[in-house]
Amino acid sequence: MRLGIEVPDGDGEQLRSLQRWLLRDPDTADATFDLRGRHEQPGAMGGGLELIDVVLSNSVGLGGLILAVANWRQSRANAPSVQVEHEGVTVTVEGADLRQIERLVDRLIGQGPEPHVDTPERAELDQSQA
Repeated sequence: MRLGIEVPDGDGEQLRSLQRWLLRDPDTADATFDLRGRHEQPGAMGGGLELIDVVLSNSVGLGGLILAVANWRQSRANAPSVQVEHEGVTVTVEGADLRQIERLVDRLIGQGPEPHVDTPERAELDQSQA
């Protein structure tokens, strides 16, 4: 499972700090972490670090990864925003609440709740269940 982690408003040092944290965290021991630019081409000079490229052996370790990111945020005085992306789905890690982490994991692996769609059929269904 491949993911990208970025600190959108951060500098490269925050990204390096997060990578070091993840490398030391026992919950992420089965993952690999590489710093890279978002549109980096092999052999090209990069414009700076933009994300941590993460490879997990399976989705089981995803909860531990999200928790480790949340714990890193809590250890920072300014608690920078951190985004995790997997196959076009991006979530923002904000807290270390286990229910929130579970919802983020579900969204990343495609099992989260479907977005609410306002259609006449949906409105009738909602009213009949009330």
